[in-house]
Amino acid sequence: MKVVSVSQMRKLDERTIQEAEVPGNLLMEKAGFGAGKKILDYLTNIDFSHIKRLILLAGKGNNGGDIYVIAKFIYDALQANYFSEMYSKNLPHKLYNNYIPVYDSSIDILIYSICPVTELKGDAKYHAELLPKEVSVNVKAVLDTEDFCKGDIIIDGLLGTGFNGSLRKFYGNWISTVNCVNLPTIAIDIPSGLNGDTGIVSENAIKSDLTITIAQPKTGLLIGQGPEYCGLLKVMDIGVPKQYVDEIYSELSLFTEADAYPMISRLPIDCHKKTLGSVLVIGGSSLYPGAPFLAAKAALRSGAGLVTVAVPESSGIINNGVLSIITRKIPDSGTGFFTEKSIAELKTLAELASSIIIGPGMSDHESCIGIITEILTLDKTIIFDADALNIIAKYPEIFNPNPKYIFTPHPGEAKRLFKWFGLNTIVKEDRILQVKSLADKLGGTVVLKGNRTIIGSYTGRLSINGSGCQALATAGSGDVLTGIIGANSVGGVNLFDKVCLSVFVHGLAAEIGNKGMRGLIADDLVEMIPLVLKQLSPFAWIFYYTLF
Repeated sequence: MKVVSVSQMRKLDERTIQEAEVPGNLLMEKAGFGAGKKILDYLTNIDFSHIKRLILLAGKGNNGGDIYVIAKFIYDALQANYFSEMYSKNLPHKLYNNYIPVYDSSIDILIYSICPVTELKGDAKYHAELLPKEVSVNVKAVLDTEDFCKGDIIIDGLLGTGFNGSLRKFYGNWISTVNCVNLPTIAIDIPSGLNGDTGIVSENAIKSDLTITIAQPKTGLLIGQGPEYCGLLKVMDIGVPKQYVDEIYSELSLFTEADAYPMISRLPIDCHKKTLGSVLVIGGSSLYPGAPFLAAKAALRSGAGLVTVAVPESSGIINNGVLSIITRKIPDSGTGFFTEKSIAELKTLAELASSIIIGPGMSDHESCIGIITEILTLDKTIIFDADALNIIAKYPEIFNPNPKYIFTPHPGEAKRLFKWFGLNTIVKEDRILQVKSLADKLGGTVVLKGNRTIIGSYTGRLSINGSGCQALATAGSGDVLTGIIGANSVGGVNLFDKVCLSVFVHGLAAEIGNKGMRGLIADDLVEMIPLVLKQLSPFAWIFYYTLF
């Protein structure tokens, strides 16, 4: 999905209204209804005891208009027992009545507005006048921490993407107060106070847990301080004609569910394990036994037909109970690390594989240099991860670029690669420049992991991942990502797109994980992969009906 500037988005809105003849109030209604649905879906992930009131902050412009539409939509949804319906679909009947402690109608909806409804104009005024009388509108000059309490969910619609420059005093007060009360916060279109083009916060901005941006992602959400202030990022389609978007130039794209949908196609009815591809994972050592199996299991869960893990025979590593993973003990001279004696058998296995993962848990022991050197002679899809990257950074003379290579560095590994290439002068915060430079030097596809993972190709293509959350900050989550990439890249074609899909699936697995932000571990992440694929495509899941 194209990332646009503020002026480009304004032009898209104008063309949609004037040329496509879609009334502005209808666009606002679509934006508000869509955002309201995403807000309610997000809230179903929060324990019901933490949701007492929804506090919506309304500014004077179109963002304020969106707030009034959202308030009406949510009010109507709660009257229809939205939460009860959502929870009942996901809980056994015996648990349901005990799990829902209150009725939906007990959730209050309250709007704090910068100005009275009579001062609004155009579409914003139109929708504000449709607000049910049961939803209170309080006009306030200033906000105080006492205006909020435990159980409040804050929805920010103060300032839109048009904000540029310094905050007016009362906006500064509202933003500071919201950040001070430390309550779950959702921003509409953009966190108030964030520059939509530069991603710079000049004074202060709303720190949101979720940002629902309208129509297209804006540049400022993805660069500079944008990722820090946006939290989770979701895009709300409002029906801007595709041809208008196609005519806009943008270097950046954000990978979303809309991009993932066409990439997960129907499996052939006569497929078998070999047609679905084989993945070889080369990794593990006496120091790190679990990493290769996390990658291998993730590859299986992602649809690979056959997965083999090759580990040093003296490492003490055993298959952790996933019997569908083939384990090969490779001669290692009794060291617990791969050595020159490992090369012959590894090369035989590598020749049979559709894609190769090398590095998870391998360690950067110098005895492993020969393995990396030999693997680099193969003209195959190879994913270099973890210690394989560290060895390449330590011994750059062994490296030869190949467009089929995929590299998955976290910031620390990327820093070591920068040093090898003499790229230490790259601005530390400019992750886009980092990816472009690494992809150019390495000659393949680079996945720079982190908040808003960025994927770059030697061809110049760039994509920013639109999924993921703090739950990924756990040991082994990178190994899971590597396994997903290994499975999706078995065909060896459209590698860049397949890598983007893999990163998105990985991030979404963390978002929907049922252990929360703090309790999710990499083992849980693997089990969420099939559920993500089911959510993204109707071809990822077959339902069998059984009569009881």
